[in-house]
Amino acid sequence: MTLFLTYELKVAILIAVFYIFWRLLVANETWHRLNRIVLLSTAVASFVLPLCVITIHQTVEVMPSATEPMPISSTIDEPLVSQEAMPALTAEKAEQPFNWQLLITIIYIIGVLVVLSKMVLSLWRLHKMIAESEIHPLSDGRRIAVCEKAKSPFSWWKTVFLNHKDFEEGTTALLTHELGHIRLHHSADVLLVELLTALQWFNPAMWMLRADLRTIHEYEADQQVISHGFNDIQYLQLLIRKAASQSGYSLANGISNSALKKRVTMIMKPKSIHRQWLRYAYLLPIIAISLATSAKVQKEEVTKSDSSIITTDDSAIILGQKDGRECIGVKAPVGAFFSWLVNGQLAERGDVKEDDRWNVRQYYDIDDYVIKLDGKEISKDNIPQVPISSIKELKYLQGEKPRVIELYTKYVSGFNRTENIKWPEQYQDQIKRWMFFKVVDAATGKQLSGAEVTVAETGQKALTNAEGWCELKIALGTTVKASYQGLEPQNVKIDKMSGNEILGHTFWMNKPEECIYIDKDVDSKPVFSGNKEKWFAEHVNLSESAKKEGVHPVTVWAVINEDGSVSGVRLMQGVRKELNDEAIRLVSSMPRWQAATKDGKKVKCLSLVRVNFA
Repeated sequence: MTLFLTYELKVAILIAVFYIFWRLLVANETWHRLNRIVLLSTAVASFVLPLCVITIHQTVEVMPSATEPMPISSTIDEPLVSQEAMPALTAEKAEQPFNWQLLITIIYIIGVLVVLSKMVLSLWRLHKMIAESEIHPLSDGRRIAVCEKAKSPFSWWKTVFLNHKDFEEGTTALLTHELGHIRLHHSADVLLVELLTALQWFNPAMWMLRADLRTIHEYEADQQVISHGFNDIQYLQLLIRKAASQSGYSLANGISNSALKKRVTMIMKPKSIHRQWLRYAYLLPIIAISLATSAKVQKEEVTKSDSSIITTDDSAIILGQKDGRECIGVKAPVGAFFSWLVNGQLAERGDVKEDDRWNVRQYYDIDDYVIKLDGKEISKDNIPQVPISSIKELKYLQGEKPRVIELYTKYVSGFNRTENIKWPEQYQDQIKRWMFFKVVDAATGKQLSGAEVTVAETGQKALTNAEGWCELKIALGTTVKASYQGLEPQNVKIDKMSGNEILGHTFWMNKPEECIYIDKDVDSKPVFSGNKEKWFAEHVNLSESAKKEGVHPVTVWAVINEDGSVSGVRLMQGVRKELNDEAIRLVSSMPRWQAATKDGKKVKCLSLVRVNFA
């Protein structure tokens, strides 16, 4: 909301600046076509320029840190988020101040709707007037609408409106004037400026620009009359006679009392001399200043590559060769925290240990992998000299190619290990272990970020990260609860522990009005009626290029409903986009299954389906 209001304010300032300089420097010149173009283009540019942000990259060389980071132990780690940083979990909501931004936004929207409503009303009145008029088509596709409501001649799009008296008199000069409006497409200008005015209804400069554009339209139409050989004195006398009446249709082009004096002056004025064109140069500094004020300087810290300070062997990222191909070498220090995700699912996590994969430099082909440092992609032509010791965490994202390896000089996973846990007496002698928990929407498969997971016995709380995971220390017999807004809370009692670091527990969350079970919680699992592999083989549709590249099994999650229909299909473990998409399509279009049952009733059940393309 703040960004939108700031944007509107920037647009208003630009429109005002462009208009003031135009009014002071060139408004009275006789280059009507150029003035029209400048007014329209600066109005549009005022809406575009605030969105044009020039980023200036500034490289800053920094010295590497002289201190070694403390390795992450298996039990103690610096907390990523302190308990004080989560007041929403422990304290009542503070009284909120009055939201002035919301009030201003509502007023702004009301103003836009009012102006747009007036524009729509004018269009409707014109349409109705055409329907009530006597239409006389012209040879070039334009037409004359004769109607008594047209007290003074005016035009809109390809129609000239005249009353019966003007039509019978055959006032050629007035008709030429209105046909000039149509020939020069003034109605399109009017419609565009009306829309811009609706967005800037609070800006006086926009309304003045709108009025001056209408006046320029009259100047151009007057030139059309004079250029067709009409006597300028007689034409001016005709204008004065006709200016006493107004049509009242705000969108249409017509003779205006308010602009008549300006038009008379402009018709009699000598042509502007050519060197005065230089006045339009005022546009350049305004555009330059606008771009300069919105420019952002992005500082990129690069560790000094002095060989006495850091060597290639000490750098976390290097350019190298493997099997004759150009690769990027990656290495992380012992104690760094790593997580390995396959198609968004956590496959492994833990601390980098001595002589394991991440502590021994690995080389990754540039074509198949993207290497990022603190979220910024590293190219082979710009590899920073980053000390291995500065790497705190890394992520390996496996799935669609190119695969991604992310290195961070700070902790980003959100897995917080602290020992400030007060255990009840019955758990003092129990085995305790850090355990991962994932929270997923059972209906959609979305991994829920920001879900709250709590150990009931100790009060430990954690919020799931972007991948839907969090970590808590638990003991045998403890109960862990998960909650997420709009979904039914769940809890699980920890009655066994695994010694590995791969899996923890997944909470499959349901909406309050429905329950989707998982396989292990039903009496009978869902079963496909027929030969599943044969059905896939008969309905698969893969391109020849996909077959040549190689086909591999794809596993998806699917919800089998009470009536046996399939819904909520999503990827669990994929290979390539075409194979993944085809597996989801195949399973989504399967005929009805035999539904799962629980306590003698058919129920919704989440089932793993493996599509073996081979």
